[in-house]
Amino acid sequence: MTLSFYSFTLRPGLVKGWGLHRHHEDRYFLMQGEMELVLYDVRPESSTYGQISKIYLSPHNHRLVNIPPFVWHADHNVGSTDVMVVNFPTIQYNHKAPDKVRLPIDTSLIPYSFGNAKGW
Repeated sequence: MTLSFYSFTLRPGLVKGWGLHRHHEDRYFLMQGEMELVLYDVRPESSTYGQISKIYLSPHNHRLVNIPPFVWHADHNVGSTDVMVVNFPTIQYNHKAPDKVRLPIDTSLIPYSFGNAKGW
């Protein structure tokens, strides 16, 4: 078994998202900063289908967060310093066939607004 992981940073006030995976889970661990993880569940069989959920991560609340397949997610830096996250996805990234679907943060397909935050 190969352990796959990568890290990403996010500047204060910025949003990374929306992203969805069809085959793997993301598993986030926050190393630095304060982040709001926003989730939108599009799994018809799920008890949270069609709902927005928010998880706040900070140095005072360390935990590993699993993001299942078919759950849209966006990362919002709500602090004053860079956010640094380590992700341990359950499947190694395949450059030839990426398991990633993206939408802009201001999409009308997801009932959530980040206000004036800028994203990518």
